Amino acid sequence: MTERTGEDIYGDKHKEANEPIFSGVPTFLKLPEVERDELDEEDVDVGILGAPLDTATTIRPGTRYGPRAVRAASTVPSPPYEHFNIETGVDPFDTYSVADTGDAAVSPGDTRQSQLNIEEAVAEVSEQATPIVIGGDHSISYPDIKGWAEANGYDDIGLVHFDCHADTGDEGLTGFKYDHGAWVKRVYDDGLMAGENYTLIGPRGFWPGPDTYEEMREAGMKWYTSMDVGAMDLDDIVTDAVQRATDGTDAVWVSFDVDVMEPAYAPGTGEPEPGGLIPREAIYMVREVVKALDPDDFGFDVVEVSPAYDASDTNSYNGGITSGLANRLIIEVLGSMALAEKGVQSGDPIRPKEPLGPTAPAESPADD
Repeated sequence: MTERTGEDIYGDKHKEANEPIFSGVPTFLKLPEVERDELDEEDVDVGILGAPLDTATTIRPGTRYGPRAVRAASTVPSPPYEHFNIETGVDPFDTYSVADTGDAAVSPGDTRQSQLNIEEAVAEVSEQATPIVIGGDHSISYPDIKGWAEANGYDDIGLVHFDCHADTGDEGLTGFKYDHGAWVKRVYDDGLMAGENYTLIGPRGFWPGPDTYEEMREAGMKWYTSMDVGAMDLDDIVTDAVQRATDGTDAVWVSFDVDVMEPAYAPGTGEPEPGGLIPREAIYMVREVVKALDPDDFGFDVVEVSPAYDASDTNSYNGGITSGLANRLIIEVLGSMALAEKGVQSGDPIRPKEPLGPTAPAESPADD
């Protein structure tokens, strides 16, 4: 691809902070808002889409406010757009033009129609750009994946799924087969994904039960529990998940449910469960997974941010702990996509002149 910089794409706004965080419309990172049918015309590479649905959740509601809270959190700190990552050495906005496409239409009294609307919106974005979707409860991932796959003609997709729960319930948690605990089964039943191309990272606790996990095993699905993550080399988990997701597939979707996290670090979700991932583990694995994928045949969603339960978020004006994590994950995804686009494992991080660690003490002069 042609080398370009953030100034080429965004002009002065790439580095200049033009307004305080409390001013202006809080699009994602205060990036330009572009209508979904104009992404090609505006030369947009990645389209951010909100899916504010929570009527398919089964315990604590509130994820309808997730997209708004994540956008609010993304404006801290305020613009510029420049986001050079000091660890990976890459600024995604030197590579990609990213725009906020607003929210899919939801009908609070009609869950299934809302999901179909989300599917249509994701398809429209996916025909022109790479979709990144902010939920919403996890039921949105089925329409996300279906709309993305149909727009691009994908017949076989791989799925890397970060979650406290398997979400493979045949009829969901309460008899509704399109709820947030059944979306993986819907993708599987549609023939979009083989079990051997699916990996779940981070499950723990008490749902689903043994019968469902037996069915998952028979289907060739694989999972690494939260304790496995803590005990194993993260690179081994990442390598396995990527190999499985890319084996004979057309594209890969990565879905991140914030309840995979230890609730101390991400309290703002509907189904918190002790014993989850810590942020360093999650950020590292998401970075490495996305870096190993083809950014042209890729999609991502982050779901189940419920700001009403976020310890530091009383109004979503500036977001909270959990929405801040979701914002960070999206920027990490964009950065890893940029590295994959360039075909490199790392950018050009600025490191100290001296090697890390203690320096050898200077020798004392010998006595005469």
